[in-house]
Amino acid sequence: MNQKIVHVRLEYEEALNAKKDILSSELELIRIIKIMKRYSSLRNEEVRLKMRLRRKSSECLTEIRRIQKALPTLEIPQSVKRIEREVYHLTKTPKVTKEKKETNLEYELREIQNKLNSLQKR
Repeated sequence: MNQKIVHVRLEYEEALNAKKDILSSELELIRIIKIMKRYSSLRNEEVRLKMRLRRKSSECLTEIRRIQKALPTLEIPQSVKRIEREVYHLTKTPKVTKEKKETNLEYELREIQNKLNSLQKR
């Protein structure tokens, strides 16, 4: 295989600008590497803290269950349960159903179409 060597002559200014560009690219790459290493260490710290939190919450849940087993069970009369249910239903905010939202959207769509039709007739 015959390879030809090609030489390119650059002016001083061009060579200087090329060198500056290469050095600034290297500088940016080093900054990116530093950022990536910092991200990696922070991510590892996050995982470690999440594992610790999971372990602590599991311990807490186990302790709560142990305490619940040790406490006597309380019998709540049916009349109190009924009153609690009634109060809960009264304080609950009514949910807007999907059908109602769709009918509102359909109504708005029809209104817009009517306006467009009236404008086109003019």
